[in-house]
Amino acid sequence: MTVDTDLNIYYINKWFAVHNNVEAEHIIGKNLLSLFELTSERLKSLKRHIKAALTLNSPSFFTADSNDYLFPVKNSMTTKSIFEFMQQDVTIMPYNLETKQVTILIYDQTGLMEEKSRCHKESEELAKAVKIANATIRKLETAKSKLIKQKDIIYKQAHYDHLTSLANRTLLNQRLQLLVENNQYSGKKFGVLFLDLDNFKEINDSMGHDVGDMILIHVAKTLLLATRKSDTVARFGGDEFIILIDEIEEIKALENIAQKLIDAIQQPIRIHHLDIHITMSIGISLFPDSGKDFNQLIKNADLALYLAKESGRNNFKIF
Repeated sequence: MTVDTDLNIYYINKWFAVHNNVEAEHIIGKNLLSLFELTSERLKSLKRHIKAALTLNSPSFFTADSNDYLFPVKNSMTTKSIFEFMQQDVTIMPYNLETKQVTILIYDQTGLMEEKSRCHKESEELAKAVKIANATIRKLETAKSKLIKQKDIIYKQAHYDHLTSLANRTLLNQRLQLLVENNQYSGKKFGVLFLDLDNFKEINDSMGHDVGDMILIHVAKTLLLATRKSDTVARFGGDEFIILIDEIEEIKALENIAQKLIDAIQQPIRIHHLDIHITMSIGISLFPDSGKDFNQLIKNADLALYLAKESGRNNFKIF
């Protein structure tokens, strides 16, 4: 969110609105203290970090210890947690020095804090039972935890897009090859949807790449919400996305999905007090009718996308 030194709110994103059960348009212009009841200690800390960010013109960080937080944000009702409030790391970035505005980035660290809490409890139990071995066990567990986290980080870097967290080309290729192998002799079909935002370059050029990145992140979330968990949503590059739709019995199902995606993307995106409208064109290929390998299916879906663009954009075509 964006606030000034008096804590007046200028902008909040969808994540902030959802986690605080508010509507963005109702909050803009109000004071942050109308949303949260901050203790005097937390309020002093927040103002101190805002002042530091503006004075030094550099980020200021609030890193919470276990069972601590800056903003009293409730954890999701569907999330069982040992903490009543979301555990947070907060980065405060200078946004506009003249108007004394800063951007506040809130990172949900609840899962990490829970893991630390569980590890601490286990360590205490082990210490009571085997005091002599406790130090060695703690070191081994720390090393193991670091290795697991490092492995997970390496895997994510290799298989997921850094901006949108969607599958990247590598993971897309693996999953498409798996679909081809699984459906090669079963007679089952699956669809490949090649999606491209209309006139995205003009938005990037006129509004800046930071707004463009926000739009891409919003589009990624919209595509995930509009598809099934069993489908693969991938960022193919730039403003291009590919979705693998498994277990398709007829082409009509792909048409319905494509139209659903087009309708969802047309909903306005609120960024910096502006409602931005975007549209998307889609090309569709079907296994095995349109191709039997990765390159054929992607190429033919791309050709169908070209036809969708040529016929006026904001529509879909089937190869």
